[in-house]
Amino acid sequence: MVVKLKLQRKGTKNRPCYRLVVQPDRTALEGSVIEILGQYDPLKKSELLNVDAEKVKAWLAKGAQPTDKVRILLGKAGVLPAVDVAALPKKKAKLHKEEQPCES
Repeated sequence: MVVKLKLQRKGTKNRPCYRLVVQPDRTALEGSVIEILGQYDPLKKSELLNVDAEKVKAWLAKGAQPTDKVRILLGKAGVLPAVDVAALPKKKAKLHKEEQPCES
C-alpha cells in the first residue's frame, strides 16, 4: 500500500484552509486519514504552514510520498530541501473534442 502526504481542504467557500494528512494513495481526499501532520492557511500573508517536522520526517523515512504541492510547501517550511518549481513536470492541457487530432 502506497501512502501519500496530501492536502485536505477544509474551511468555507472562498476561505480555504488545508490539513496536511497521511492517506493511502487511492483514497479520496475526504476519505480515511491515517494521521494529521499539520495545517496550511494560504490566506495569511506569510502563507502560514504549521507542521510537525518530526512526524513528517518519520513518515518520509517509512516511504510516504508527498504530492508536488506538499513537497513545495515543505521546502518553504525548511523540512525538506527547497524545490525548483520550474523543474516540476507541467500538466498538459485537455483538448476539446473539436481540437482532437483526426484519425485517418
